[in-house]
Amino acid sequence: MSSDGSSQLKLTYSPASDWAPACSPDGTKIAFVSERDSNNEKYSMNVDGSGELRLPQSGSADTFPAWSPGGSRITFVSQRDGNREVYVMVSDGSGQTNLTNNAAEDTGPVSRPAGHRSPFHPIGTAQPRYS
Repeated sequence: MSSDGSSQLKLTYSPASDWAPACSPDGTKIAFVSERDSNNEKYSMNVDGSGELRLPQSGSADTFPAWSPGGSRITFVSQRDGNREVYVMVSDGSGQTNLTNNAAEDTGPVSRPAGHRSPFHPIGTAQPRYS
């Protein structure tokens, strides 16, 4: 929609829940989570709703996508290792890499402009940082 709330456009038509949209820094793509495959998984599409792409799935809940400042990578939270950990992948879904690996529940990855550190907030522990 426009910044004044006009020109709203429905982007997804799945009967399942589509949620946690994250717009790419250049405003051309949206990453989001959908339950359409009976599990929370990652998708991306163009901002007009075209070009929907199911990003590689883990078989476990993948949630909370966040774009890198340059738009080339997406961070997300996955439970594929038994608890919530933060991962990063190339925006086309390739090269998925685990960024955290500990007994704490790691959630909420965010990206900041170059030169700043990007925090995530593990539940019940101090806030470690990665760059």
